[in-house]
Order: sequence, then structure tokens, then C-alpha cells
Amino acid sequence: MMRISKTMTFLVLLSIFSFGFTNLDNPSINPGNYNLFKIDRSRDPDIIMYDVNLDSQGNLDRSMPIRIYWKRISKESQFESLTRIQNKMGYGIKFQNISENKADFQFVSSLDRIFELRKCSDNHYRVFTTCDSQHVEVKSLFIHFKDDSSWFPAITKIDLYGIDAASGGVITESIVP
Repeated sequence: MMRISKTMTFLVLLSIFSFGFTNLDNPSINPGNYNLFKIDRSRDPDIIMYDVNLDSQGNLDRSMPIRIYWKRISKESQFESLTRIQNKMGYGIKFQNISENKADFQFVSSLDRIFELRKCSDNHYRVFTTCDSQHVEVKSLFIHFKDDSSWFPAITKIDLYGIDAASGGVITESIVP
């Protein structure tokens, strides 16, 4: 009887614990559509994708302008939503201003840099930021991890790759946290 009680307690705790790691707010994923940029990481081949989210008329969805999801290379290219913890503490974004064709945001894990999602003259949405006083279109980021810790990973640097909006040249910036 005591063993069944312990097993039930374990299963209940496991269910509660697992619920905290699922993201019920983002049930649908549209992989491959409207890619803005991606985040690669040194710890595994999995990629975090950032896509522009448009409404049925092709306008920026003001309730959620950017959709974020995993492209799980390690799981035969399956697509998954971020967990709540990943969204709230790691790879999620916080929007500041959202208008018809533009949204300013920051990453929740680093609130010191502003990124701008905006509709360009070719009617495509792109993400821009400033690197050393240059206006740069963001193409990708690469996170270098010092260890494999899941809870409190040590990040040695983040490389930002982009295109200089004025010259068209490739820009790389290393950000040391």
C-alpha cells in the first residue's frame, strides 16, 4: 500500500513538473514560412527559428508578430514549440512597440539590445538592430556554451551575423555576456 502511494505521489509530481515545461500558448507552428532569422547553438544541432506571423490578410499579427519554434535536427527535423521556461527565460522575446508594419522587441534573456521587425520596400519583413553604429539586418545568431548544463548554462559569447543595411556587406559581432 505504501509503495502504491509513493508511486502515485511521484506520478502526480511528474505531471505537475512536466506541465511547467510545455507551451500551451503556441499550439500551431508554420515551419519554413516567413523566416526572419535563426539561432544556432554549440551544444547540439537543433535550431531556434523566428518567423514573421501574419494574419489572414497578410498583415502583421499584432497579438504575436513573431512565432518562435524549434527545428529539431537531432530528432529528424521535427518542429516543436518552445517550452514555457525557454520562452520566459531563454529564447523568448518581449515586444515594446507594435504598429501596423513594425514591432520593436528584445530577447527576454538580454534586455539591453533592441531589435526592430519591419516591412521593407519589397513587402518582406526583416529584423534589424544596431552593431557598432551600423544598421544591420539580422540573419542569425550563434550561442557558444561553455558547458552542457540545461538549467544554468554558461555562455562564453554570442555571434551575431547580419548584412549592413547601407553597404550590403556582411557584418559579424561577438557579444560577450
